[in-house]
Amino acid sequence: MMDLERLKFRSQIIQNIRSFFTQKGYLELDTPALSPDLIPETCLEIFKTEYIEPWSGRTRNLYLVPSPEIYIKKIIAQHNISVFQVSKCYRNVESTGRIHSPEFTMLEYYTMDADYKDTAAITEELFDYLLMPSVRAGVDITALQPPFIRLTMDEAFHRYAGFRLSDCQDVSSLAQHARRLGLEDTASSPLHTWNWDDLYELILVHCVEPQLPREKPVFLMDYPAQVPCLARDVPEPDSSPPKWKERWELYAGGIELANCYSEETDPEKIRRYFTREGGEKQNTARVPHKIDTEYWKIFRNFPRCSGNALGVDRLIALLCGVHSIDSVMPFPLT
Repeated sequence: MMDLERLKFRSQIIQNIRSFFTQKGYLELDTPALSPDLIPETCLEIFKTEYIEPWSGRTRNLYLVPSPEIYIKKIIAQHNISVFQVSKCYRNVESTGRIHSPEFTMLEYYTMDADYKDTAAITEELFDYLLMPSVRAGVDITALQPPFIRLTMDEAFHRYAGFRLSDCQDVSSLAQHARRLGLEDTASSPLHTWNWDDLYELILVHCVEPQLPREKPVFLMDYPAQVPCLARDVPEPDSSPPKWKERWELYAGGIELANCYSEETDPEKIRRYFTREGGEKQNTARVPHKIDTEYWKIFRNFPRCSGNALGVDRLIALLCGVHSIDSVMPFPLT
């Protein structure tokens, strides 16, 4: 069990997160952990349970949310207000240990009339605000101080994998680079049979992420548009279809810490995403789940905004100067 000093430190960081956003005028939310449907995300698995009606004994499937996003966006659509939430989230088929847990604490914040670059600046402000308790605890915060490094995904692949993603928009060229990088042996099937986004992920995880700078946190920006997500396209007048999404992920101390979008607001694009990802989810997921086929309609009047999801346990571990989230979770699942 976590010692008292670390419990106090964790409590202080979470209180400071709340203070930072409330002082900026964000509304704190408290949305449900159970949902009758979820946003389809093929990159993760979910927990399924059931509600038993006491008067009839009939059952209804419910799902533990992997993120509060599904409810937060309904509130934004109705009230057009900047919001944040610190909540428990749940992801199945997740390892336990140094940086993973099936149950974890997430911070999500959405800023109105903002894009992913605005959210990067807000995130640096948040770090500045949170670093003082670490200073008082004697932790070296040099590697966490803003300003952070900014690298586009194209630059990162060029620097650490030896080629530009912008030059490899087809499977065969990406597979060729994966072979050159010695990744054939890590694959369970011939690389030329893989999807583009799976090959991209293979190279990212094995060649790019391990070499990212550690002297400062890194915003890895402008993710490839071939990786499905609910982020806006980067405007490119001479690029059709678009090559990049207005998305970044934040890495600190070699750990992926946060995932930010300029939120997609086009209802038709969101409808197509739900149809495409929902179909794949039903075919490939270990635990399929219900999808709200009408969810896209909330985006008919959705405001321009940017959202970020940040792993609180990982953040606290970094601020404590430790290398495992187990040591900053009161009751880690092992």
